Amino acid sequence: MISKRILVVGLLMANCYLSTAQSDSSRQIKWLQPKPGAALKASAMLQLCSIYTLGQEVYDATTLSYRPVDNRLNVYFRRARLLMRGEPYQGFKYYLAMHFDQAGHDLLSATQGPTNNAEPSVGIWDAFIQWQLPLGQDYLHLTAGWFRPQFQRESITAAWSVSSFEKSMSQSYVRTHLVGRGSGRAAGINLGGMIKKEKLSLLYNAGIFNPLLTGLNGNSVGIQYSPLLAGRLSLALGDPEMEQYGIAYGTNFFNERKGISIDLNIARQGKTDQFQNAVAWGPGLMLNYGRWNVDGEWMFLQRQGLRGEANIFTARSGTGHIRAGYNITVGKFMLQPSAMLMRFEGAMDAAGQADARVLKLSSGREQTIDLGLNYYLRKRDMVIQLHYTLHSGDAGTAGDGSTVNAYFAQNTVGAIRRGNWIGLGMNAIF
Repeated sequence: MISKRILVVGLLMANCYLSTAQSDSSRQIKWLQPKPGAALKASAMLQLCSIYTLGQEVYDATTLSYRPVDNRLNVYFRRARLLMRGEPYQGFKYYLAMHFDQAGHDLLSATQGPTNNAEPSVGIWDAFIQWQLPLGQDYLHLTAGWFRPQFQRESITAAWSVSSFEKSMSQSYVRTHLVGRGSGRAAGINLGGMIKKEKLSLLYNAGIFNPLLTGLNGNSVGIQYSPLLAGRLSLALGDPEMEQYGIAYGTNFFNERKGISIDLNIARQGKTDQFQNAVAWGPGLMLNYGRWNVDGEWMFLQRQGLRGEANIFTARSGTGHIRAGYNITVGKFMLQPSAMLMRFEGAMDAAGQADARVLKLSSGREQTIDLGLNYYLRKRDMVIQLHYTLHSGDAGTAGDGSTVNAYFAQNTVGAIRRGNWIGLGMNAIF
């Protein structure tokens, strides 16, 4: 009887001890706490365009000549996005963007891109998380998911933030070179941050990505694997271009910034089934001084291939733009005349163009001039645009019927000579 009592007392004491120890352990754990007031934020971004195309031509392989197509009006959604974002925990953010771009686009319009016509479809544009490391500090952030490698300001700046009617197509050449797709997106991880001092700030990024479409198989780099490494430094003198670190950029600060940003971009991918290596680099500059907003850059693109067992050959090209706008106060709103010049320079001779074709690079020359007016009703959230865009190109020795660059090629149509266009558009963010 006594032994049973002792056993019962012992069990009760052990239970009390375990309960106390468990309670103490629970009190020591400090779980991540939700951010007060955190909530899902949803918004929509729309670019509704009315484009009148003049002088578009399509190559006729039977007559070996270009045929003019009828001038046409094309009303369509150039870009349309549904956004969801939030910060459920302090310093931990998420971002998801769905798109139904090009809904209603006519392939024989002089503007670039595929159609999304009969039954417009929706897809994922961006999907990433961003974590501030350490909390409360701005010098180190981790971004992971599906987004743009931090390379070339034009590529990583939203179309709603530029003063030209359309973004410089230099971004298309760069994006195709880096990740093999016009959207410029790839899955990857980026470390970046910002250091700010008085009238001096440094924004830096370095990332690693797997660009699946740079390989021969269309959804893999192939049997031979190399990731894409991309980095960017931007030194700002005067006012900083952003108060806190982010991967969204602007070009018009609506008379609120007096500063200059000097950029250096560099990216490299090693051996894949398509090339021995691919390199891109270039400088950029943005100046905001009162009413003036100026930005420009030039990117050098290069790929190397192997001919036979030891003969390495190189294909090179370059592309960039210069753009300027001037803000004029008109009553309660703002009017901005703007102008942009874009250039692409690739191989012009037969041998150089043959090398570029093997390595999936563009060649020849292309030029775009954009002239227009932007009427800002609520900064970039509501803008009316009226612009005229002129295109020209030179196919080099490739000649008529070639599709060596974007001036001479259109998705599913084939060889063209791109026309000029007048555009009336509305940009809206709700």
